[in-house]
Amino acid sequence: MDKRGFVPASIRIPVHVDFDSCMEHVDYNLDRLSELLTNEGRVSYLEVLNYIVPIITNICKIVEPPTPKQRTHTFCIATRFDACHEKDIETLRDAWNSIRGNAIYAKLKDSRNKAAVHINTLHQGYRDTQKLLVEDAIYLIKREDRLRDLIDKVKSLIYNTEISVRKKEGKPLNVDIVPIRVVKKSE
Repeated sequence: MDKRGFVPASIRIPVHVDFDSCMEHVDYNLDRLSELLTNEGRVSYLEVLNYIVPIITNICKIVEPPTPKQRTHTFCIATRFDACHEKDIETLRDAWNSIRGNAIYAKLKDSRNKAAVHINTLHQGYRDTQKLLVEDAIYLIKREDRLRDLIDKVKSLIYNTEISVRKKEGKPLNVDIVPIRVVKKSE
């Protein structure tokens, strides 16, 4: 696999840092995984794992609440509810619970548990875990439309949560911040 095309899994994102990159990694890796698994050629387990693990970890890290120790230092949708406008919290929690009750999300969560075992090379079933994750990747790609729908719901919930936070803070809702990167041209 070409290093230029590889996007690694993200770690839990600290509070107050832009978290869109997690979902960009999900979109990127889902596109690459779809291309890889719909190709007629032979597929390497390791290549599939390079794409499926970031999808699993990024979605689960955004949707699942962190442990109490991580709660004050990390972002996930549940940690943002405290900062939301009171009138929106019930609707946002319903949407969040709907995502967590989704069958595709349950498969992702199960795969996350397998990925945790996969990372531990001391686990005796290391190769079996790789095979199970590849099977999960195939399962998800066969239901790609449902997976993409779940991803869209997560993105929508993130957006609505952040709008509610802005509303509570009294910030204008129609203002967006665009990061600009300046690179010095070498002579």
